[in-house]
Amino acid sequence: MPQDQPPGSLLHLLPAWNPLQVDAYDFHLAALCTTHPVTAARNIYSSDGQRLFSAGELITSNNLQLMATHELRQPLAECVNVLGVMDNKEFSRHLLNAIRGTEFFQALEERKYPLESVQAVSEMLEQFPVVQQRLTVMQSQMNDLFQRTLSVGLWSIFIAQEMRLPSEDTQLIFWAAITHDFGMMHISPELLAKDEELTADEWRQLQSHVEISRNLLERSGGFSEELILAVYEHHERCDGTGYPHGKVESEISLFGQILALADGLVGIYHNRFKPYGRRWREVIPVLELNRSAYLYRACEILSAMIFRSELPLDNVVDGSDAPAFATRVSQHNKFLQQWFAELNSALTGLGFTHGDRKLHSLQNVVLHIATTFRGSLLFNKSAHEALPPTADSKFPGDNKIEINQSIQDAALRQQEMNFHLHRLTHMMQIYLASGECKNAEIQKKLEKVLEKVSGFM
Repeated sequence: MPQDQPPGSLLHLLPAWNPLQVDAYDFHLAALCTTHPVTAARNIYSSDGQRLFSAGELITSNNLQLMATHELRQPLAECVNVLGVMDNKEFSRHLLNAIRGTEFFQALEERKYPLESVQAVSEMLEQFPVVQQRLTVMQSQMNDLFQRTLSVGLWSIFIAQEMRLPSEDTQLIFWAAITHDFGMMHISPELLAKDEELTADEWRQLQSHVEISRNLLERSGGFSEELILAVYEHHERCDGTGYPHGKVESEISLFGQILALADGLVGIYHNRFKPYGRRWREVIPVLELNRSAYLYRACEILSAMIFRSELPLDNVVDGSDAPAFATRVSQHNKFLQQWFAELNSALTGLGFTHGDRKLHSLQNVVLHIATTFRGSLLFNKSAHEALPPTADSKFPGDNKIEINQSIQDAALRQQEMNFHLHRLTHMMQIYLASGECKNAEIQKKLEKVLEKVSGFM
């Protein structure tokens, strides 16, 4: 499921989310019936007065399908009873399992952060019935999202404690973390499961989850404006490359920055590290490459936490495979350099006096990429000379670890460069599809370069 979405949102081009229209979440809710019977708490009516469900009637996917075209008088989720929703004890058990099942979290808990702090916040769940229902649905129907959400919640607690925030602030950021992706459950499962590149319209649909999450929390009541704002800002980035509004650091709340950092860490790890058996500490070099996008103290905070966990760093490259791997790294550099050169030439060649904020955002990203990777092997024309060139190369025993580390660093930078180039290319797709470019000549130039780099995707 995509997590590291490109910025440059154009949510206003999508129809506003309608909580009175049956959507993916309602079908997730109905699918609970095999383990948690869902019944109508009262008579449920359409907006034109037609009774769709009688009080006590079981709500299943089949009978929900029959009334999916009706607009409701009230949102379905607010009109049902769910038997056996997640309670404080069960929620606490899920959090403790997440800690004990993750070496990094377990090390942090053993060395610094006591379990009592996690238990204290988890025991607040029953104060929020809307959260109980949605976590029950998420855990049952979208367990991968549920596990990620738990990770974001734990990171939020640990970061807040490392920053020595008051307990009230720690609680706020934790519940913002637990609720921040509720909007994802309203997105089409087919879209979330899609493996191939998303279209601009599909990216806009995916990005709409931030607006949905905010609306859900506002409708439910019981949540502070600060918490709701943090949820709405969790995809904003301090360098202005986030969404939905492209805010910069001074415009993003502290809680929003902390949540964005925690969510970003989890997204990077689950998408690009966990599938390959890599460890949490390996996210830190990636974060350092994106220092301008996150909370200004992020690298220092997380480095301190990593150091405290005392986890070893696995090698990316194993012994005798290093020379062949180094050759592939060197070859891939040329591909990345060509891709960047095309985008850089097109965007910076337009100048910076056009007065188009969206276009400035694109240019800022390309400048960020140039600044981030300046001096690294990725921008070094002699990169192939800095790494072992062939699989036949022989390493002296004393140099093997040092060479492996050099290759590893280059490979990590390549992964990050690849991500940024994909993101920038998607931003251009969204921008050009929006019709917001008022300069026909610029539109034509960017469409031409977009067509040229499409092969790199």
